[in-house]
Amino acid sequence: MSAQTAEKRDRAQPITIGRYRLYHCEDGTFALALISGRTEEPLLGVHAPLPPVELQTSHERHALFVRNCSCAAEEVVLWDERLIDGVPVRWEILLREEEGNLHLQMHFLSYGSIQAEVRFLCNFMAQVLNTKTFLCPYPSVVLVSARGALSVVTLEPAKPTSLHLEGDHRLVWTLPAAPLHQQTLRLHVHYEGHTEKEADPVQHVEYRAALLPAEEGVLPLMQLRAAAQSAVAILLNPEQRWHFAEDQVVLRVSSGDRRFSVFTLAAAKALMDWNRFSGDETAVWTARLAMNSAMDFQVLNAQSSNSGACWDTIDERKRGSDITGQRRFSLYRNARAIQQMLQLHRDTGSELCARVALNGVSWLLLKRGATGTYDGELVQTDGTVQGGNGRGIMGAIISVMCAAYSLTETEAYMHAANRLAEYLVRDVCQPLSPGSVLPAERFPNLHDDVFAAVGAVEGLARLYRAYPHESVREGALRLMRWLSLWQLTTQMEGIGEAGEVLAGEGSTSGFVDASIEAARGALWAFSLERDARWFAGATRALHAAAGYLHPLEGFPETKLAYPDHVYALAMFIRTYLHWLLSLPAFAPEVECDHDLLVCRTGSRIFVPEPGLWRSIRVQARGLVDWVALVCPATHDILLAVLTDGSSGAVLVDAGEHRQMATDLIGGSTGAIYPLHAVPGIGSVGVYILQA
Repeated sequence: MSAQTAEKRDRAQPITIGRYRLYHCEDGTFALALISGRTEEPLLGVHAPLPPVELQTSHERHALFVRNCSCAAEEVVLWDERLIDGVPVRWEILLREEEGNLHLQMHFLSYGSIQAEVRFLCNFMAQVLNTKTFLCPYPSVVLVSARGALSVVTLEPAKPTSLHLEGDHRLVWTLPAAPLHQQTLRLHVHYEGHTEKEADPVQHVEYRAALLPAEEGVLPLMQLRAAAQSAVAILLNPEQRWHFAEDQVVLRVSSGDRRFSVFTLAAAKALMDWNRFSGDETAVWTARLAMNSAMDFQVLNAQSSNSGACWDTIDERKRGSDITGQRRFSLYRNARAIQQMLQLHRDTGSELCARVALNGVSWLLLKRGATGTYDGELVQTDGTVQGGNGRGIMGAIISVMCAAYSLTETEAYMHAANRLAEYLVRDVCQPLSPGSVLPAERFPNLHDDVFAAVGAVEGLARLYRAYPHESVREGALRLMRWLSLWQLTTQMEGIGEAGEVLAGEGSTSGFVDASIEAARGALWAFSLERDARWFAGATRALHAAAGYLHPLEGFPETKLAYPDHVYALAMFIRTYLHWLLSLPAFAPEVECDHDLLVCRTGSRIFVPEPGLWRSIRVQARGLVDWVALVCPATHDILLAVLTDGSSGAVLVDAGEHRQMATDLIGGSTGAIYPLHAVPGIGSVGVYILQA
């Protein structure tokens, strides 16, 4: 270490992290030292003029320093952000000590489509000989070198040769050329003591895997709409139905599938919504038959401690079980079924749905613990609640309570929702410090059970719409930021087209329905924070799921986290419509409600009209998708268009009497329909076509 570097470190205010000490300098560099008695042993660091991070695009190299420092309980975050090629990029280095080990975790937040090579650089500055070990399990690369112990884990698959030493004890970790999108680099540093003789810089390299990153994909032309149409066609196929009675039908996809799941209600809601856009009366008829089957899944015995609960599945003899075949009830899946019934009642006025749903709401309330929260996730036939601490189900139940309050205006429902939200925000969301990824124990099973995490984001977002408290909004966004860091680009060979799916820590497998849920969560975050990066993340995840949808068979069963094909298809349709109804929100004065399928701007309300899909022609280079809604009062049309950015304007044919349009993003009025660039997405246009 040079005298100049030592002088700068001495001027920096030291920050103690357990047995370690951090020096963060004003020039954006940092140094780490181990506290050994009254002295310090330098371990590693970066110092001027070299940056901690280098990012090289196809035409330019960027030196990325960490000029900001944020301290929280027992952890420190060094960070900075800037625009690179017009795309906001943020990089962070999180430091904390666990069981004597110092954890360095580095990740990037960028929702753009930058192609870049990222290098993390650190110098070993120890003056005595130690043993340092480098470990990268994606693929696994083991290097043993002089100077202590260091392990490296990355969530982004990389080539084995990307981890090496440059010069004298300078570690260089290189992420391959890939879309810079939520990439994460982790380093776990621990001190192993001294060795008697110097070890070779590199003793061996062990190859355990050879995973290559998926190629960056371009948004396919109209792929989402075509995939949604395929999902609808599968659900409407007469061969996929099983009739309980003349007016009751339960949907199934696989020919050998004998499970008749209550998630058929999700399909009923999806088909109802699809009819609002397409005018397909077959969808409405199938949805109503599916809706009528809800009563058969519910326990109606007033003497039972589980009266009001719904079985996940029932067989031909109407004997119920959960989705794994055991005689017990799932609080999470009951909440989802009840929410679908409440929404179907709002859309159709079905008293059957309202009665079944409110019985279920009462059962959910009775299963709360003494504190007003839930002590488990599963309910046995004797009424006892077991299985975990119940954190993963609370978001879904908040959504139910909000919907039940909208129907009945019973204050007890909203009181229960606020109690659960208070617990989630205080004990789960607030500990997630901005920009950091904390252990999954903060919210058990969330990186494995993405459905519970997105349910929490959705529940808090729904409660915020009713009671706009900033703590609820910030809690939902913090949780979604944390969840988004588990998203990977993973290759699934032999099944559809390779794409980006959601996977958990330490896993290279991805699930299609988990990706759909991730897209749902990002869209809810977009409704809370008009940040285009949320919409971009939802678009990528939804397009990836669409790549695995077979037009005749649905999604691959081996790539579903939950063994319910109908639910996966239904949620894909509804998420696509949610995504479509989010396009107008790029205009600042437009508010969207995907539950009601309406958009509001000023005093006008715009709703779907089936004929618009067929009567309007939209043309542009690189057109991805578009949506048109009509105002029943003025007959004006709200049109939102998304392209890949290769076109500067869009051509619209909506009849000879609709030549003039108002650009809601740019503010101009005329016969030209300009498009506006959105970094990381493409180009967007939102217009009102005057009647």
